[in-house]
Amino acid sequence: MAELKLSRDDKPERKWIENPLTWWQGTSYAWNRKIPLWTGSGEAEGLSELFVDNLGSLLGTTGACVGHIGYGIVGTMGAFTAVAMTDGSTYATAVAQEWEKVYFSRNIPGCAFALLLGNLYYAWQCGRLGNKEDRTDVTAQPYGINTTGVYITLYAINLEALISAGFLFLPAAGATDADIRTAAVNAADHAWKVSVAANFLLGIFEMLGAFFGESIRKAAPAAAFYAPMVGVGFVYLGFVPMLNIAAEPMVCLIPLLIVFNGFFGGVRYHIFRKLTFPIGLLAILAAAIAGWSGGCAREGGTLGATNYGYTLQYFDTTKVTCTGTSQTEAQRAWDTYAFQDNVLSGAVFVGLGGFSEIGSFITTLFLVGVVGFVGTMSCVESASAAGDDYPMAETMIVDGLGTCFGALFGSFYSTTVYIGHPIHKSLGARRGYSLFNGILYFILLLSGVFAALYQSLPECASGAILVFVGLILGRQAFEETPPRHYPALLLSLFPYLCNWAKLSNMNEGIQMMGQGGGMMFSVATVLSFVAIWLSLFGFFASHNAPNDTVPPTLGNEKIGFYGKEDHEYNNGWRWAVSWSVATVFFAAHVGLQKLGKVDGPFELKDAEAKEVKESM
Repeated sequence: MAELKLSRDDKPERKWIENPLTWWQGTSYAWNRKIPLWTGSGEAEGLSELFVDNLGSLLGTTGACVGHIGYGIVGTMGAFTAVAMTDGSTYATAVAQEWEKVYFSRNIPGCAFALLLGNLYYAWQCGRLGNKEDRTDVTAQPYGINTTGVYITLYAINLEALISAGFLFLPAAGATDADIRTAAVNAADHAWKVSVAANFLLGIFEMLGAFFGESIRKAAPAAAFYAPMVGVGFVYLGFVPMLNIAAEPMVCLIPLLIVFNGFFGGVRYHIFRKLTFPIGLLAILAAAIAGWSGGCAREGGTLGATNYGYTLQYFDTTKVTCTGTSQTEAQRAWDTYAFQDNVLSGAVFVGLGGFSEIGSFITTLFLVGVVGFVGTMSCVESASAAGDDYPMAETMIVDGLGTCFGALFGSFYSTTVYIGHPIHKSLGARRGYSLFNGILYFILLLSGVFAALYQSLPECASGAILVFVGLILGRQAFEETPPRHYPALLLSLFPYLCNWAKLSNMNEGIQMMGQGGGMMFSVATVLSFVAIWLSLFGFFASHNAPNDTVPPTLGNEKIGFYGKEDHEYNNGWRWAVSWSVATVFFAAHVGLQKLGKVDGPFELKDAEAKEVKESM
């Protein structure tokens, strides 16, 4: 692996407005034949890393959507489990089963189209940048599932849509098994349509960032872009996968060491002459072998099995094992979804029929859209720092179009450029890794094989790669940020940690700081000059009391517009007031500077002069 270059001295000059039509200055639209599609082991490593990165996102979100939301929450709701069927199952189980079918036969195949479009476009965009700058060492921007945005929408939109649909189609007392199954099918279908329509609107909101993204990049300090990146990188790419690794060391430790040796230590595992085994694939193979060899199997009914929540049978034994290592579940997934004719059945252009039901989710979608385009800004700035300066506005438009395109084919997952461009560039990848990644996922997700793959790989199989990416992103954030802004980067970790912790920790500070995926508070810490704008978002971070609607809502994160209420638990208005006061606080400093009561703005030249003085 070449020296990892995360910063450049010749940073391009930024403008207040970026016109995506004139940015290219007449550069040809033709496919650039000078930049090769395949550069050898570097391209293979880049493809391996991007493929595994996407795989990790898909495996993790699948576990959340199908396992946690479907079977874990909706599948155990008292109002649903009370409706029993003659075979011993319940309406709750039926809804979870139908939700699983919708997920693997509509959402996952729909993602195939979004990933193909985005990866193909960015492979072409890479060649065009090479033509514009007359270079061949250009690396395409990586592209895939918007992990942060997906996790937010899963719990803020998909879960609520599924619960609402479950109540909407709740069978009456005395309903037959056939009636209960039909109700479950209708509930899953209704929730899917709402989720897809919401995702389409989310894509439109993502594209809106193109109109003012460049202005923010020119005005904001580097820490404003790298705060979200280091937060997501450290918490969701580094810390959370590391917890899974720590939970099952016999399965996950060696894959982690393989990744660290390969990417940090430069170790290459040769197969024949110069041909080496891609590090990411080797790590996945090691995890799969250890997992299927019984690395996480435990005797059923023991304290260890119970505390770990393992219920899946390990081969023909009395032991239970972790997800991704059960032969029974892998076979069931293969028989149910692989190469079946139900792929995309009732999915193409049908999901948009849920638009009439998404009114209550618009504020949530707008917030996630902000999260999305701020993340895109971080990614484009990261690529620029590594030497490839791509157009900000165009990238935001393509990200939004990819999300909308996937929604047309049934996907409720948003897509985006990935943080990690400098890693692919240092590996020696150019653009083939992006193109082939799109093609591979198009085949994998449309074939229906992904469901069986999900049941065949331990969760930590891809986690080792994610830990590496998360750590590298943290390194770049500090290299690109002036030392005086390091505290802002460190402070930005807090809201993301709270966003992860708020699902199981009811501390009120954690619940409030973790709103909106942690993005709101993280950006606020470094973009104080938009405090007025953020005061509006104070209404989004609202607590709500239980009510009598169907379904009843109760929780510490109910995103929407809520004012002060008599029960005194609705705290969104307190954030609105607080950010407004913060606006006054910072505005007052302008007057104090003019009166000479406080020092003037800190300029970069002041820091350089200080460094020179200290070095003398």
